[in-house]
Amino acid sequence: MRLGIAIMLCPVIGISARDLVRIPTGVREIVDPVTGVKVTVKINEFLMCPTEITQREWIEVIGDNPAVYRGDERPVENVSWWDAIRYANLRSLREGLEPCYDLVTGECDLTKSGYRLPTEAEWEHAAALPERMPTDIAKYANLGSADTKDPALLVLAIREKSTMPVASFPPNKYGLYDMLGNVWEWCNDWFNPENTPQALLNPPGALWGVARVLRGGSFLSTTSRWARGYRTSMEPGYKSRFTGFRLCRSLKRATQPRTELVSAKWFEKFGQPPAGFETATGSLSPLTEHISSVAEWQARKEVLRAKWRRLLGAPNIPVPVPQARIVRTFEEQNYTGKLLYLQVEPEHWEKIFFMTPVKRITRLLPVVIVPYYDVDTPAGANMGGRSFMPPSVRSFAYMAAQRGFLAVAVRWFGESYAESYPEAVAALKLRHPNCTGLGKWVWDAQRLLDYLYTLPEVDRNRIGMIGHSLGGKMTLYAAAMDDRVTVAVSSEPGIGLSFSNYDDYWYFGEFIHKWDRATDHHELLAMVAPRPFLLIGGDDSDKDQSWYYINAAREGYSLFGDPRRISYFNHRKGHTPTPEAVELSMEWLAKFLE
Repeated sequence: MRLGIAIMLCPVIGISARDLVRIPTGVREIVDPVTGVKVTVKINEFLMCPTEITQREWIEVIGDNPAVYRGDERPVENVSWWDAIRYANLRSLREGLEPCYDLVTGECDLTKSGYRLPTEAEWEHAAALPERMPTDIAKYANLGSADTKDPALLVLAIREKSTMPVASFPPNKYGLYDMLGNVWEWCNDWFNPENTPQALLNPPGALWGVARVLRGGSFLSTTSRWARGYRTSMEPGYKSRFTGFRLCRSLKRATQPRTELVSAKWFEKFGQPPAGFETATGSLSPLTEHISSVAEWQARKEVLRAKWRRLLGAPNIPVPVPQARIVRTFEEQNYTGKLLYLQVEPEHWEKIFFMTPVKRITRLLPVVIVPYYDVDTPAGANMGGRSFMPPSVRSFAYMAAQRGFLAVAVRWFGESYAESYPEAVAALKLRHPNCTGLGKWVWDAQRLLDYLYTLPEVDRNRIGMIGHSLGGKMTLYAAAMDDRVTVAVSSEPGIGLSFSNYDDYWYFGEFIHKWDRATDHHELLAMVAPRPFLLIGGDDSDKDQSWYYINAAREGYSLFGDPRRISYFNHRKGHTPTPEAVELSMEWLAKFLE
């Protein structure tokens, strides 16, 4: 906040809430207390009234004056949240703008052009408050005393102090007056005591609540440490002599064409090979010998894919018509969840969990698929599955929804086909003798993609996948075997066949030891080209030797012009991904899906 020296004790002539101020785009980084992962919250530019709504402006629209402290240029107070949104709609109509509010439900359409209350995120950005308030802050805002010991002072203050004409003190850096003091200001949001970012682009606030957010403090508010950031709440039907409001308006943003040009500098953050691994491919067979064009590579890719189809196997049944049945719907703070069963075989349905952002950013939604043992851990929500971890760095689906993607968690067949892994694999072999465990997953992943392609809200050109450990293996195979996966991140899968337990019967079984030595996962990685692929290692399943596979696959990527579209980041902290690794993974997905 710009703290002036001189104190203006009279209103600035000509200042009106009609003269809206353009608040520029804002970005801030915080650590999400739910997952422990650092996130970047972005507020798009918007318009905001420079002052609190005055009594004169209220009377012009409504006709009466509810204020306790009278004065045309003083802020109107003693108005409820419902009063404020009614004023916003009426003023919008008077000025030929689209009303934002449904006055029955209180729902606000942030895409409309009319007046509305600011979201709390917008208010915080526009207030531009310093991290540490000056001890003499009362010189620069109409606030109360720092004394919290003598209740008689409050009685005296009520008798001797009141609201002041708007703009009686210097503005902040955006040209906004009285963001602190004078009257508390209603915000659009339901109050959430945790104040966590439910979405990372224009956070809309909590989905439900019993009270609405109030910000900024009043002429009576303490300037002591008990001010608590001048953040509180009140039921929307309450009125108070200490509470008023200011309005804002959304700005329609021009649609920007998507570009996939990515700077070389951006790729540097994903790590460089250590000495001795810069271009080495170990004993892996070359992939692009006698190949000099994309067309020749595509032909080679189809040969490789046919080979891997034979190795994986598949159910020998007709592909079912895509269909799913809804089991339950969940209304959460930042997403609407739908627990579904997707038909993957005539008599078998697999569990999936859709997490649709409450406030959609675009008409067509980019998708992030998260395969894992069960859907609970990726969603960070206990839904009765066999495998659940509280919200953490493994809650990839939760984080994807938070970033505005349609997140889809999907269960592994080993957790659903029968009682446990031995029974599940036995049942698979009885039904489909030539199908491996990973072949079954590729089949299920393709049925999920078939279903996603039937949904009108899905952007078919932006379907990502991310998984950790088992889910990392599932991501690698799904992306390699189906071009509909447009970007992928695989964390600690064991990128080499010898790096992990691929010979367990729920993956391939020991018959992989009889394969031609030229057959390994560098072929799968190259089959993903030119789609972006990020490998995350932790010196457990994936170590420096994983660079051999990245380097080998880059031969195929080079034919498309940019070998860095396959990259490798090793956090060296063990099997579980670190917050930094997850941040980079989400940034990778966002770069190629937004």
